[in-house]
Amino acid sequence: MQLELKNIGMIKEANVNIDGLTVIAGENDTGKSTVGKALFSILNGISLDGELVDYHYQYTLEKTFKLSYSEFPKGAFIELTTSYAKYYIHFDDRVSGTTTFYRDKGYKGVMFIESPLVWNLQDLFSVSTNIESHLKMMGEEIEIPYPYLMKDLYFKLATQKSDIQSDNVVLLKQSLLEVMQGEFRQDKQSRIFSFHRNEKTFDLINVATGIKTFGIIQVLIDNNRLVKNSVLILDEPEVHLHPKWQLKMAELIVELVKNGVKVLVNSHSPYMIEALQRYGEKADIVSDFYLAEDGFISKVDDSNEVTISKIFMKLSEPFDIFEEMDSEILQNG
Repeated sequence: MQLELKNIGMIKEANVNIDGLTVIAGENDTGKSTVGKALFSILNGISLDGELVDYHYQYTLEKTFKLSYSEFPKGAFIELTTSYAKYYIHFDDRVSGTTTFYRDKGYKGVMFIESPLVWNLQDLFSVSTNIESHLKMMGEEIEIPYPYLMKDLYFKLATQKSDIQSDNVVLLKQSLLEVMQGEFRQDKQSRIFSFHRNEKTFDLINVATGIKTFGIIQVLIDNNRLVKNSVLILDEPEVHLHPKWQLKMAELIVELVKNGVKVLVNSHSPYMIEALQRYGEKADIVSDFYLAEDGFISKVDDSNEVTISKIFMKLSEPFDIFEEMDSEILQNG
């Protein structure tokens, strides 16, 4: 599947392939997250509404999605809401039955992981959801303005699908439990999650943020969300992880791809990027690396190798500053 963006947010132009592992690397404020939010909006829009027949984006039988600023509202990717996903993500009417066509190909849902802090908001989401449901039963329509991406992720953490996991994904959970040295579990009555280690129970507010990052993946596996042909979007997953755990996360991502999950990773960590490259090559998975720079997201010379080389040059610039500082010290010494 191809995703093409023009003049969306910080992006002047992007053409990204989503088929296996997709990695977009670059500095902050270069449009990396916008690509993930655009992909989420499109795929989530497909899930929300099967009767979309307008011209706000183009979709072809070659599975190419195209979005441009003239056809999309300013700020729609800054804070997504259900109404944006349902109203602004529309099908080109030249291809009838597109939703059915895409679902027939085995599309199994999309997840966007923006921050492990979603766990800190589970009480808010749980209580607010109950309030909304009660008021709707009483005939009052109300929608509390949550951060939509976190609300959507919480829903997928709190509910289970009927899909059957592959044996390999079940084994993958075991390696996750070893990394965390514990397990995330949901109380059947309160529906609230806690962390369990050595027969002790911990409130998630007291659990390390790095463990919460792995805990999201564990619970999505438990809920049959990470299955073949599902799409997982990880926005800078390295942020709360020690370099050693960044390698563990990269290994986990590659294993998910091997089991048919399509994964988009936005990153500015050399550890994460190199680990994804090395583990991906070892596993012989389909992978595409892109550089985000000056408003463009592209694969340099249509080559992963050349692109990765340029990514490392870009991300190593802070070390050049250190070398200049060392040179100044030697000169002044």
